[in-house]
Parts: sequence; C-alpha cells; structure tokens
Amino acid sequence: MDEALECLTHLRVDRKGGHAAPHQPCLLLAIICEIQAGHITSPRILIDTRLIARYYDIFETVTGERQRARPWMPMWALRNRDGASGKLWRPEYLDSIRHITDQMGQPKSIKQIEQRFSAASLDPVLFSAVSNSQTAREACALLASQYLSWDKDAYRRLQDYLDTALTSGEYEQHTERLVGSVKETRQQYARSTAFRSLVLEAYDYRCAASRLRYITPDYRYLVEAAHLLPFSISQDDRPTNGLALTPNLHWAMDNHLIAPGPDHLWHVSPAVDALVADNRWLCELNQQPLVLPQDPRSRPDREALAWRLDHLQR
Repeated sequence: MDEALECLTHLRVDRKGGHAAPHQPCLLLAIICEIQAGHITSPRILIDTRLIARYYDIFETVTGERQRARPWMPMWALRNRDGASGKLWRPEYLDSIRHITDQMGQPKSIKQIEQRFSAASLDPVLFSAVSNSQTAREACALLASQYLSWDKDAYRRLQDYLDTALTSGEYEQHTERLVGSVKETRQQYARSTAFRSLVLEAYDYRCAASRLRYITPDYRYLVEAAHLLPFSISQDDRPTNGLALTPNLHWAMDNHLIAPGPDHLWHVSPAVDALVADNRWLCELNQQPLVLPQDPRSRPDREALAWRLDHLQR
C-alpha cells in the first residue's frame, strides 16, 4: 500500500449498529472519483454541484437511503482528521467567520456550509497519490473494505459503482476514446456514464431547448443526455454528439418531432398539428434558439445537427 494512503485507515468515524458511519469515506470516495474524472485538478476542491451529486450517488449505493446523505456532516468533520502531511481537509473559511470557526457548531445544511466556506484543500501528498489511476483504485478499495463492507450486497454494488466511475473517469479525461465500437458491456456502460457526465456538465444541467434547470434537494437532475447522431449509427459518445434535454423533449427529438439545426435554432415537424391545444408545448419551440455550452469544445457538431434536421418528420 502506498504510504500516502495510510491516513485513510485512521478516520475517526461514528459507529452505530456495529458498523462505521458511511459519510466520511463516501465523501473521500467522491473526491477520488472526481479527481480521476479530471473535474478536480488540484488539492483545492470547490464544493460544487457535481461533487455533491457524486457523494449522494455513492451514499445511496452503500445505504439505499439517499435522503440520509447529509454531505455537510463529512465536509465539517474531515477538517479534524490527519492526512499524509498535515490536516486531511482544510476549509477556506470566509474572512467574516475565520476568527470564530472553533466555536461554530455542526452545520445542518449545504447552505450553512456555503456560509462558512465554498472550497477546501485536500492534503497535497494524498492528492498527488490518488491522482495516479492505480493508486486511486487502491485508495477506493481500502476505503470500501475498511468502512463500507458490512453488507455484502451493498459492498458488491459499491465495488461495481467504483469500477464504472473510475473507468468512466478515464474516458472523461480522454474524450478521443469515446468514439468507435465497444465490445464489452462494462466498457460500454462506463462510456455511457462518461457521455452523460460530460454533456450535463457542459450544459450546466440546463435543457438545451426549454432552458429549464432543476436540481432536487438530494441532487438529482431534471435533464438527460441525448445523442444527436444515435449511438447505434455513430458509436459516438463524445460530448459534441450530445445535448442536455428534459425527458419529454428527449423523447420528442428521438421520435423526430423536433430537431436542432445547424442554424442553432429548433425546428418542429410539420406533422405536429399546431391547431391541437395539447401540441402547444412543442409548437412554441419552433425557431427558438438552441442553448449552447460556454466551452466551444463541447458545442454540438454541425454534421450531427444537420442529420437531425434532415430526419425531421415531414
């Protein structure tokens, strides 16, 4: 075992019902997965939507109880844990509360965490170690076996989740690998996971048609990742072949009732009868602008947009 990982074996966690509370190891697993996906690129870690959603996903995988995740608890508790070369987790407190942090009690919501800090630094030696893909897998296996293995079925689900997440992270960092045929089901699933993460993040979890953006209190997203060129035709999971859409508009596009065009406008099929009141939600989309990612590298491919427009029902 890498010496930098030794600190992970000494977490002080609550124990109830004969097993360790999962909050701290789940947060560390989420951080490691996001490092391997290239979302976290330095020891300074932003407390952002993607990290919190990842934590909820892992917690639910382990416990089956998403509503008990309470990410603010480990974000606060880890500040008192030792790392490989100092404190494991150092919150960057807001100046207005820096002088009273020792007197502050346990936060009770993400909002209360944000009122104290919006970023924290992971021990740099540990960060460097888990930036290596093999060491990251060792760290995940260590945390899972030591703190999260009390239920055999849940432990197996967690192992599967982490294997997919780490493999998916490799794809996210090397998007050129997201095109071409895939033979293994495991690799196909990891690629699909990478496609979803890259597309939803590129659109900031906002629908490219309706502009709706909603994230539930337990960090589930309203939007889905939709292929422009169907995967069965293109074998292309790059973010440039995707849009973030609400489920109803994803269905409408896949059934060729609506299409985004190379002109970056939405087009509605003439087969949709505008005189039918129930069709108004689709008809009102006609000629509306396509929401585009801020990063030009993630913007939809023009040929894929042209394919969609060519296949609109006439």
